Amino acid sequence: MKNKWISTIIICMMAGAIVLTGCGGKDSASKEEASKSESAGEETSGAEEEGKEEIAKDFTLAMTDSYTFTDPQDLDFDQRFVLVGEAGCKLLTDMGNMGYNADKMYEILYAKDGVPVGEYQYFVAPDEENAASLAEFYKSQGQNITVEGNVLYAYSEGDVIEATIVTFASTGTITDETPEAYIEMMKSFNGLMEYE
Repeated sequence: MKNKWISTIIICMMAGAIVLTGCGGKDSASKEEASKSESAGEETSGAEEEGKEEIAKDFTLAMTDSYTFTDPQDLDFDQRFVLVGEAGCKLLTDMGNMGYNADKMYEILYAKDGVPVGEYQYFVAPDEENAASLAEFYKSQGQNITVEGNVLYAYSEGDVIEATIVTFASTGTITDETPEAYIEMMKSFNGLMEYE
């Protein structure tokens, strides 16, 4: 009983994290088919600026045969973190135990000068019915969710993500107030891995 209660709290924390981040409905995902142009989270060689390499801003991620994510054109960033949760990872398993099914989860966090500027959280459900069910759950938590077929996502502005990071750091959930610490928490707590 205690383990089920803890699992429920964990799922609610993740839902709460998305709620705290004030998911907006900003849509920058493209439906055009594209292949991966680079490994996510890696900086590519380019012009040096203040000792940092410039990151390519043409990242794409084919989530399904008909849905491809592309970097938002209106977001100024110098870091991109991309995590994936496959079937069997802790987050998706816990969701499944609560009756919500997804095959994959993607966390895409953008930062500029060490400060978050935007975050996308995507879920790929087995079908449209499961996507609608999961979307209804998140909407019942006050979130703005976009659903396209069996893919659903939430977008959060940078200042809201920054507030979430500060909150997590103040409670000891993460080690410090950085995007890197937030990403490490997403990996260790939810079983997500770096997307390659």
